[in-house]
Amino acid sequence: MRIVIIGAGQIGSFLAKGLSQEHDIVVIEKEKDTVERIKETLDVLTIQGEGDNPAVLKEAEIEKADIVICVSGDDRTNILSALFSHSHGIQRVIARIDDPRYLEYPALLKRPEILIVNTGTIVAEKITGLISAPFAWKTETFAMGKIQMLKLKIEESAPIIGKKLAELGPAKSWIFVAVSRNGKITIPTGETRLKAGDYVFAFGVPSVLQRLKELLGVREEKVESVVIVGGGKIGSKVAMNLCEHEISVRLIENDPKQARRIAEDLPSVLVFNGDATDSETLKEAGVASADYFIALTGDDEDNVFSALLAKNLGAKKATVLYTKPEYIEVIEAIGVDRAVSVRLATANEILSHLRIGGVTHVALVEEGKAEVLEFEVNKNTKILDCPLQKAGFPHGAIVGIVSRGSEVIIPRGDYKPLLGDRLIVFSLPEAVKNVEKILG
Repeated sequence: MRIVIIGAGQIGSFLAKGLSQEHDIVVIEKEKDTVERIKETLDVLTIQGEGDNPAVLKEAEIEKADIVICVSGDDRTNILSALFSHSHGIQRVIARIDDPRYLEYPALLKRPEILIVNTGTIVAEKITGLISAPFAWKTETFAMGKIQMLKLKIEESAPIIGKKLAELGPAKSWIFVAVSRNGKITIPTGETRLKAGDYVFAFGVPSVLQRLKELLGVREEKVESVVIVGGGKIGSKVAMNLCEHEISVRLIENDPKQARRIAEDLPSVLVFNGDATDSETLKEAGVASADYFIALTGDDEDNVFSALLAKNLGAKKATVLYTKPEYIEVIEAIGVDRAVSVRLATANEILSHLRIGGVTHVALVEEGKAEVLEFEVNKNTKILDCPLQKAGFPHGAIVGIVSRGSEVIIPRGDYKPLLGDRLIVFSLPEAVKNVEKILG
């Protein structure tokens, strides 16, 4: 498949790296240094130029593309390149548009072939989801919301420590599909024993969390008050979402004009103008009594530092937004409770709409160390009505859970996929191709 990616920033280069393993990728980028870096590190065709320049798009042979992904840092470039691609008959175009003012005019891009993704909305929904499950490090939903994936930390007091997974009995509503230990992800077996400090990935039914909480010794308290740092697009959206859930929200913004605007737009939010890396500002905003602290500025270092300060002052939990992929392991190690990656959240949203190789939804895990794939069984699925134990499934992957109508199934070896089943698979990168061959 030929895919043209316009913009090689963090999101574009991340997508190019992942997709280039199986597809022909053309990257258009205006910055010369970035083009040179892409040439040195990725096996893709690179073209230096503006993504909204017809001559550049012609050089990229845009008319031959199966998919065009417009993810430059400029909304106008993404809009124009999306419209130009559509005019050339491209049936699947994805455009990143971050300025909400453009979204007020849906007729501008009201075409079924063009999908709009908004980073602020995507990240805000991820963070709101974390707050709804405050004991989870990461959340993701599949099968149209019926299935949830949670990333959970094994604390020192967890009753599950030292036990073989086989000793827990047959999984009914939740199943552990992967373990992350010292930064390495593995697919567990019945003989696997969990240790304090491990992270586990679990698939299950959102409405039946009690058994999982018991295994992990979770004592969850309701989130009633939140302090947010950063009143940009993401911070404002998160504040609005939380107010709709009747959660008390206080927001710190260091720009006086922005602080006034937020106070006017969101009267239910108590806004403070100040520097969140200053302990006095945090005290004034009441972090000592906050159930949750969320740092959403565009500066990774400020986010982490303010979160650590807030925890030290008494905030029960802290979540930070980060852009640099190398930060994730550091964040986990120093005591920040949760982290959300801008590029990973946006890339996951884009990948979930590509529908390549029979996949209806995909989520990258740990900056691409693993993938979660959702497949809908159709008449062309190779293992239709074939027992899973005879499917030749690779060792680096597991069919964790299945959605069949209103029923949710934890599959065993004798499970036979039927038409319409949705299979949620956790896979290490080296097993993805084999999974797609079997289920795609």
